[in-house]
Amino acid sequence: MVITLDKFGRIIIPKRFREHLGINFGTSLNISEDGKRIVIELVQKQEPVVDKDGILIFTGKLDNKKSDFIKNDRNQRMHKLLTNENSIKIGTV
Repeated sequence: MVITLDKFGRIIIPKRFREHLGINFGTSLNISEDGKRIVIELVQKQEPVVDKDGILIFTGKLDNKKSDFIKNDRNQRMHKLLTNENSIKIGTV
């Protein structure tokens, strides 16, 4: 099937392909190149939190502000643990 780009560089995915693949408004697609080919693939939606060996792991992406917040919080907790650990006297319960 031959299609033509419009003046804005867009293409139309034919309806029969969209219906067959379940592509609708808002569906995320990944576009890449493979030599002289353009490859368009459906982005498989993945839950941002997964259970790995009984531990919940966040697999999503954070913006810099949230990432910095988490790093600062982690550092504060580590400092608190290390400080409390150093203040325990040997021989006491």
